[in-house]
Order: sequence, then C-alpha cells, then structure tokens
Amino acid sequence: FRIRLQLGMHDPPAMVEWNYLHNESIVENKEHIALARLAAQQAMTLYTNKNGTLPLSPALKRIALVGPSAVQGQLLLGNYAAHPDMLIPTIQDGILHAIGESPENFTGNCSSAEANVDYFNQDSCGVTLTSNVSECCRHCGLNNACKYFTFYKGKCFMKTSNEGRRNSSGRYSAQCLSHFGTDRVRYVSGCPDVACNTTAGFADAVSGAAGAEVIVLVLGLDQGQEREGHDRTAIELPGNQVKLFDALRQAHAHTPIVVVLVHGGTLALGHIVQEADAILDAWYPGCQGGMAVGDVLFGAVSPAGRAPVTSYLKTEDLPAMGNTNLYPNSGSNGITYRYFNKPVQFPFGYGLSYSTFEYENLAISFNSIKACEYNTITVTVRNTGDVDSDEVVQVYVKQHNASTPVPNIRLAGFTRLSLLKGGYARVGWLLE
Repeated sequence: FRIRLQLGMHDPPAMVEWNYLHNESIVENKEHIALARLAAQQAMTLYTNKNGTLPLSPALKRIALVGPSAVQGQLLLGNYAAHPDMLIPTIQDGILHAIGESPENFTGNCSSAEANVDYFNQDSCGVTLTSNVSECCRHCGLNNACKYFTFYKGKCFMKTSNEGRRNSSGRYSAQCLSHFGTDRVRYVSGCPDVACNTTAGFADAVSGAAGAEVIVLVLGLDQGQEREGHDRTAIELPGNQVKLFDALRQAHAHTPIVVVLVHGGTLALGHIVQEADAILDAWYPGCQGGMAVGDVLFGAVSPAGRAPVTSYLKTEDLPAMGNTNLYPNSGSNGITYRYFNKPVQFPFGYGLSYSTFEYENLAISFNSIKACEYNTITVTVRNTGDVDSDEVVQVYVKQHNASTPVPNIRLAGFTRLSLLKGGYARVGWLLE
C-alpha cells in the first residue's frame, strides 16, 4: 500500500499533484517515443547474414515486402499492451521511412464508409488491428493489393474486391481510391493472416516479388498462436509459413531473401536458417518497433541484440508438456541453455553485428577461488570493423568436477558497450 499512498490513491483528487499533469505533454511525448525506438533498436537480434546481405542500401529501387505481419501495427505490441494514442508505425512504414519514402503524413484516400455493410468474400489481402475507419483507410492505401476494406471491432479486413456485399450490423466498408505513391516497395501478403492456413495467396506473392532487388519476408507469431492461456503445441512456424518461404526461394533463386521474425516464444526455423540470406529477429518490438526494423535493415543502426531464449531445432527435442525437470533424464534432454544437452539452432546469448570485434588482454585475479571469495575479470574490447556499433560482452561460468548436478554453463554477467569504429573499452566484473 505504500506506493498507493505515495500516488495519492486514498486522498481527495484535488490534493493529488499527479492529477494536474497534462497527458499530452508526458504520455507519448517525443522523449518517450525516442526511448521506445531505442529500446526496439537495441533488442534487434541478427542470426544470419550471408555475404553481408545486410545492411540493405537505401538506394534500392525495388523491394518486395511479403507477409501479413509487415502491415500490422498492433501486432508489434505483443501481450498486455493497450493501443497508444499515436498511430503505430508498421514494418512497412519503417522500411519506407528508411529509404526516404516516408508515409508519415499519408492519411489515405477512400470513399465515404457505408455503415452496417460488409464485403464478405475470400479475396483477402491482409487483416490488421486498427482503432477506427480512418486508420483502416490508411492501411488499405499502403497495401497495393487492397481495393476495398471492412472495419469491424478494431480490425481492418482488406479486400481485393467488394464481392459478397451484404448488410451486417456494426461493420463499415469503403473503397480505397488511391494508394501511397511509391513503386519502390511492393507489398503482397502471401498469407491472409499470421496463421497462414492456406496457400491461395502464394502465386500473388511470387509474381509480386518479380523484378525485386531484395525480398523482405516477415514471418512469426501473433496472439492467435501464443498468449496467456493458449500455449503452442509446436515450436515450428505456424501453418504454411515455411512453404511461403519455399515458394519465394524456388521462384527467385538469385534474389536475396531477408527474413524478419516477429514473435515472443522460441521458434524452430528448419531449413530457412540455411537458405535465407539473412535473418533478423525483431521479437514483439513495441510501439516503435516498425521504425526500428527499418533502422536496422538499412544500416542506420548496427544490431547488437542477444537471444534471450534458446532456439531449438525441433519440437521433438523438448520434454513433454508438463515435464518441468530442468536436468536431462530418461524422458527429457533437459531445457534452457543451462541444462539442454543436444545441438540447438541458435544458443542463448547469440547475436551478430554489422561490425567485428576483438577481445584482448583478458585478466583474471585468481586461477581458483573458495566459497564466498571474489574474482575479478577484465577484458579489452576493440571495434575492428567499419561501422560504429554496440557490443554486448558476456561472461559465462562453468563448474568443473562438481559432486552434485550443476548447470552446463551459466550467464554470470554482461555489459553493453557502444564503440565507434576503431574504438575500444575495457570492461570488468566482480564475480563471487
């Protein structure tokens, strides 16, 4: 109750100083938005980057953007997040901004919405969460395939036709009269939604990517696959998402494919790891995550995120649901990086950068210590690459010759450094 008392929750409202704060100057102010963008930038985790595919050049003339998650803002917030007052930039917005084609002032151009009308047909080109009809119009205008839309209960159902027009209470439908004026980024959904239970849109995705200099494919999960009270039974990508990648890879064998992941729980990516040209994990990056993805893809920021979970190779490697024994046993390979005893896809703490780093002059105070004694570890980290970049320095410990079961390895400390190219810093930890 101390915090509640400090907040004045038990005092007359006129006596509480917090009630006189103006939300428009505090909530979602420029500083908060900048901090949200920085947090998202720092969380971006680069898993693979063949032949320096990333960063992409902002001068690219033709980019194919595929996947329904690329145009969904609310999805980026994940669980337990209210819709902010501001419009949430999508990954598409972030990419357009990064190449100088910012749609920030684009509001959409649509016919007057018809109340209680639904365009009930299967010609879907994406579904996104929105607050109102105006936002729905904007999303449709940013989606080249969208010609009509229906707004209902916070969702924008984008359509390629108005077939199936019917009366339906609470729905609002309209026609998109013009699209955002750039041909440099062509969006096609490929799947009607994140669940991707049909391959009907694959042909459009393949044709839409024709002539592109790079394909940015957004895959992953949403709250339909993972949320409190709804666990996944498999860690592989849902529905036909892998098949969508395969269709694009087969049809455009010589076009780089950059996979962007949006999700919370661990994912097993299968052969995508070997066949994608780069894989960037955005997680659920928050209200400025779309902008941060653009920042990282096009090199305004060098990624330095580190995986906070282990990425396993397949569901079968994990213990049965309900088996909570962390250590390997007759029915389990163990779980988490500390106990798992089989090969993994990407280990806990893994992450690449656009730069290179050298570690030198490692110093340890004592070769051995007794219980309750301290040891000091220091090391110099040097940015030997061509770009400024953060580097997350990690210290892991392992106990040898233990008389009882112990973890394989444990994270004992980490420090995030911001190093200019050619710069260096010395960092240390006091370990007990």
